[in-house]
Amino acid sequence: VLTGKYAPDAQPDKDSRAGRADKRMLQTEWRPESLKLAQQIRAHAEAKGATAVQFAVGWVLNNALVTSVIAGPRTEQQWDDYVRALDYRFTADDEALVDALVASGHPSTPGYNDPAYPIEGRTVRHAG
Repeated sequence: VLTGKYAPDAQPDKDSRAGRADKRMLQTEWRPESLKLAQQIRAHAEAKGATAVQFAVGWVLNNALVTSVIAGPRTEQQWDDYVRALDYRFTADDEALVDALVASGHPSTPGYNDPAYPIEGRTVRHAG
């Protein structure tokens, strides 16, 4: 969802996780609020010369509680995008954008918390 590849008002590509009706994804991530926010994040990343994947990986790695990213690329092109994410320098403005879109420590849908993943919070690694 964070890649921004799913348009909020369009059917997903049949070869995508959503298009294949991945039960876990549809129960937790496939939410209108999440799809709309992902489009905003994608536009922000592209304006900075990055992809949404690179931005998302940067965001994950900017959390001091996180020591690695578990990536699941299905293609070599996706893998290359993940590797290039290591060159993206996450900024305080990037962190502020995400914080403005989604309350820190919460999912994109207000009031929804996935019971399989309790909220642990976020500790920013770098402020700028």
